[in-house]
Amino acid sequence: MEDINVAAFLLINRHAGESAWLDALAIVAAEIMPYLFMLVLVALWSSPEPARKKASLKAGCAVLLGLGASYTVSLFYFHPRPFMQHLGNGLLSHAPDASFPSDHTTFLFSIAFVLALECRTRALGCALLGLGLAGGLARVFIGVHFPLDIFGAALVGLLAACVMQVCNNAASRPGRVLDALAGIRLPGMHR
Repeated sequence: MEDINVAAFLLINRHAGESAWLDALAIVAAEIMPYLFMLVLVALWSSPEPARKKASLKAGCAVLLGLGASYTVSLFYFHPRPFMQHLGNGLLSHAPDASFPSDHTTFLFSIAFVLALECRTRALGCALLGLGLAGGLARVFIGVHFPLDIFGAALVGLLAACVMQVCNNAASRPGRVLDALAGIRLPGMHR
């Protein structure tokens, strides 16, 4: 499996450093995507529709769950980053910490999967799944992650989203808390 992971990394990363515009695009995609996703959550929270607010809250909680799971995995399983193994072309410097699963991509997929599972945000969630994949592949292209790091992040994000779906039940304590928070209206907002 490691040979396939390395071969896939080298295939994706092989053109890094050859084109200034492609490198810049990959760096922007790898670094700015979490901020774009945060803006989406803020926009959903700003909606007068409680279902969209609740989706934003669930996505935020899924991020916390996903990153907590990612951190826990890294405590028990250390996989070095490509540059630590002197592989490929690195476009950005990064701390030499565990690469599996990708925290950036866990963040992205946790949000995207929650929104994709919600009826009112499904189209947005599917679009964010595509952007999350692009952001993850950009992190491989710039040399800070392996493809399996991105795949692992997608699984962690999906698991976190599924946990939040289970908590969605209005009869459960987490569901009641989410419903109450989603009912909060910002000043100047009308239903």
